[in-house]
Amino acid sequence: MKKGKNLYLLVSLCMMAASSIGLFLNSFGVFFSPMAEALGEKRGNVAMFNTIMIFANAVFSIIVPMVATNKNYKKFYLGGIIGSVMALILMANATGLLMLYAGGLLLGASASTYFLVVITTVINNSFEGNAGTMGGIVFSFSGLAGAVFSPMFASIISASGYKTAFYVMAVLAAVLCAPALFADIKIEKEGLEKGSGNTGNLNMLSMAFILCTLMMVFYQFLPSLPQHFPGIGISKGLSESVAPLLVSAAMVGNIVFKLIAGVMIDRLGALKTLLAMTGLNIIGSVLLFIGNSALVSMAGAFLFGAMYSITSFGGSSVVRDVFGDAVYKRAYSVISFFGCASNALGISLVGYIYDFTSSYDPAIIMSVVLALLAYLSATAAKKKHS
Repeated sequence: MKKGKNLYLLVSLCMMAASSIGLFLNSFGVFFSPMAEALGEKRGNVAMFNTIMIFANAVFSIIVPMVATNKNYKKFYLGGIIGSVMALILMANATGLLMLYAGGLLLGASASTYFLVVITTVINNSFEGNAGTMGGIVFSFSGLAGAVFSPMFASIISASGYKTAFYVMAVLAAVLCAPALFADIKIEKEGLEKGSGNTGNLNMLSMAFILCTLMMVFYQFLPSLPQHFPGIGISKGLSESVAPLLVSAAMVGNIVFKLIAGVMIDRLGALKTLLAMTGLNIIGSVLLFIGNSALVSMAGAFLFGAMYSITSFGGSSVVRDVFGDAVYKRAYSVISFFGCASNALGISLVGYIYDFTSSYDPAIIMSVVLALLAYLSATAAKKKHS
């Protein structure tokens, strides 16, 4: 009976990740250019709705773990699903940037009820001993969703326009989120519930906390680049039909490397896993920078996808190692806020870099530097903990 419940929970978490990450974060990139043309705005201005969404998500990802309990979480979750659908409908009918930004704000707040902090917390609370492997499986579905949905939405936009694509996204969001309404979700770990007195202390001014925050800030910039892969592909000479496939290549890498990283974390530890995934990501960035053929660009996008294993659960595993179970949820919710803020700014920053330099190369170089700084920060945080 327990195995059946755990299996259903695992499937439900996979669907949550597919919706909040795969459907939203990994698919919005194909909307930027057509929306910019339709609204007569720069890509950076349109991409700002994604920035606002992630900022709102970051803020509410701090609040949700503070107020949600095992008893009341489902109410927050149902409200999050309804809010997400309403937000996508609002964005579909946006006649200007203000409506678009309002939709992004609502979507970010709503999706925080089933985003990274919640998903990783539930995994850690429910799958003791193999949380890394389970995290790899769950978050690989966000890559699978991105690989499937990104080209699908590109085709829908090409055939019927971005409004229709938003409507389809709203339906998919509701369908993917529905199974978790009936799952046994533990937002609090047994023995660490609110009021138990066993909650630990969190010092946000400690060097370990600062280094973990820097790690997430640097790493979370990296997912902002794949949002612009269609534009990067076109700038490297790929056709408009081939360029969006770079996103799919990154999502395939997303799936493969998350599964590998999950097993590696359980067997080798978080830090060694981060070293391997960071190295693969940097090689991918170099290939994207070269980009002298479709094959080279595809290979680069595939290897770049290794960073998704870090931003989804690799980095959180380091935070858990440093702070322990008693403090993890509070520590990661705050650290995740700064990481999400970095990702939010990064998406618009990459768009503006292209607007003002007519090239994505500076953004690719920036991603290499930040990946190196992120790993150094993670290493230093572990040493401080030791």
